Amino acid sequence: MAASSGSGGQWETQCLNCGTALQGHYCYRCGQRAGPHERSIKALCGDFFEMLTHADSKFWRTIRRLALSPAALTRDYVEGRRMSEIPPVRMFFVVIIMMFAVQSFIPSRQVVTAIKVDDRAQTAGQVEGWQLAGHPRITAWVHRHVSAAVRNPQEVVAVMREWSERFVLLLLPLSSGMLWLLFLWPGHRTLYEHVIFTVHSLTFTFAVFTVAVALSQALGDMAWWLLWWPPFHLYRHMRGFYGSSRLGTLVRMAVLLGMSLLAVGILLSALSLLSLQLGTQEAG
Repeated sequence: MAASSGSGGQWETQCLNCGTALQGHYCYRCGQRAGPHERSIKALCGDFFEMLTHADSKFWRTIRRLALSPAALTRDYVEGRRMSEIPPVRMFFVVIIMMFAVQSFIPSRQVVTAIKVDDRAQTAGQVEGWQLAGHPRITAWVHRHVSAAVRNPQEVVAVMREWSERFVLLLLPLSSGMLWLLFLWPGHRTLYEHVIFTVHSLTFTFAVFTVAVALSQALGDMAWWLLWWPPFHLYRHMRGFYGSSRLGTLVRMAVLLGMSLLAVGILLSALSLLSLQLGTQEAG
């Protein structure tokens, strides 16, 4: 590439990153895009616009296929047809970030305003009367932390929100393991394929939940009807990707629901205990 001048500045004949001689618009060794040594505001705005249009079109294309043709999307990825879609893990984290960003706009105080001051005092008194037979140390821990949480619930809710982001990530390996167990027979799918299926399925569920949370601020409880969509989506996704019969898909979905409820219950219990421990420490 010959050096040229223009409004964007003098173009280089060598890659500014690794020094390799340029033979096109990109360096064949490190992949950096060729350009003038000194960038202009116009070029910066052009890069920003290109990034938005390219990334957004790819993201929305993938989301649309995930909503309407989930089995085909998962099948295309595991079979190597990936260029036109966002990688599943990247899309998963984008949706996770969006979900917690939306939830961050709902103040923690809204979660606890329904508990009146008199009710908190009454509840704290009831907690003091709890007795866990044969476990005096556990009883003392419960009295101390639950009473502190009732007096100052905002701190516990804040800690729960912070740690929930990390606990959500545990759903990925847990759900993948459940699918691997459910489809041991016939075992024509690898663990990798189960993971990709799980990433796509959880991404859609979290996306719908995020939309429901956002709409609930304007529509109230009516927005939560959206949560009926993920089960129907899972049925189409599972039947289309694994090729199981209607009855086999429904039976596996029922077993998966039971296993998921158990796993979520354990995670929520662990999250609650951790929030009580850390939240009451911060409140103290």
